Amino acid sequence: METIVIPFRGLRYNTTKVDGIENVIAPPYDVIKTEERLALETRHPANIIRLILSQPCDDDTPDANQYTRAAALMNQWISDNTLVQDTTPYYYIYDQSFNAPDGKNYTRRALIALVKLEPFENKVILPHEKTHAGPKADRLNLMRECHANLSPIFLLYADPVGEIEEIMQGFTDAHAPEIDCSEIFGSTHQLWCLDDAERNGKIQNLFASKPLLIADGHHRYETALAFREEMAQKVANAKASGYDYMMMNLVRMESPGLAVLAIHRLLDNLSPEQISHAMAKLPEVFEVHEIDTQANLMAKLDALKGKSAAVGMYTTDNNYRLLIPNSTIPRQLDVTLVQDTLIKKMFQIETLAEHISYTAYADDAIAHVKGGSNRAAILMNPTPVEQVLDVAMAGSTMPQKSTYFYPKMATGFVINLLNR
Repeated sequence: METIVIPFRGLRYNTTKVDGIENVIAPPYDVIKTEERLALETRHPANIIRLILSQPCDDDTPDANQYTRAAALMNQWISDNTLVQDTTPYYYIYDQSFNAPDGKNYTRRALIALVKLEPFENKVILPHEKTHAGPKADRLNLMRECHANLSPIFLLYADPVGEIEEIMQGFTDAHAPEIDCSEIFGSTHQLWCLDDAERNGKIQNLFASKPLLIADGHHRYETALAFREEMAQKVANAKASGYDYMMMNLVRMESPGLAVLAIHRLLDNLSPEQISHAMAKLPEVFEVHEIDTQANLMAKLDALKGKSAAVGMYTTDNNYRLLIPNSTIPRQLDVTLVQDTLIKKMFQIETLAEHISYTAYADDAIAHVKGGSNRAAILMNPTPVEQVLDVAMAGSTMPQKSTYFYPKMATGFVINLLNR
């Protein structure tokens, strides 16, 4: 089945009315803390946060609430030309440059485009994580009122030769970016409008045979599928209209600009019995190597990356351990081994949300354990993107927080209106 990736007429901030695009963009809605939301609202009266994270009020009703307020505000910004829709369909090229926790500098290039929605069973759009009902209900209510993709989701495509990035590079080498933001949210940001019909045609043809892997945005993708079906019942030819497409950031999975971090597991509220049971059971499944320091443990983990399954552990007795599965253990992803064997069976944790949190920083994981009793940290290597694709192609899913594509992409550069 063909993958359809097309240019579109994006709705964008009018730079003659908005003083500094950096003042109106925001991180994705699901990573913003209360104090960050308040700071963004203060930064500019037209900050995108007022749409993607509109707040409820005590006197809300089914007809007047946080979602209807977001839609009214978006329409007001369109009416007063704060937001202006491009007259020509474009692909948008988005570069995000940043320093990662590994100390390296990256520039991740994304193509912002519309992608035709497909059910997962068609294996055109591939998930790798399960979703929960709560976030989908929230985003569906917002979509019902705004009829827009307020932010793109993040997908990966395989392109070993780099043909699509080469086409984009030819354009960006010859044209200055329309947006060039100084550092904000840990990154600098550049945006180009790709208005070359020949290049656009080549890009569309190259995507036709490529499945796309959801890196970040599973809930919003499933929300878009649900909303399309709703609109198909209400609007004639809805599936042939904008409701059949979704705005996406498409990134080449082989790109050197793609930074994939490990997500370490922080265990809390463990009983003494859970800890003693896990320690006693470790040698039955793992070769257990005592390591003297955090630095040496992380170095040994890194040396095994891509070669062997391996995880680290730090406990409140100030012991660092390198755990390598015995040869009798079937080969599996590190994250699956950790969740199914180490966490559920050895630590006997049944309700993950009550005992587990996550961090991408090993220092934070160690500090967590040192900051209290009855804790442990499980230190991970990043899950290779190729393995994520293999799991998705096989129709399987991975444990939550299996991958961390660093950093999050900014919201607010382009909006996609579904109904115009």
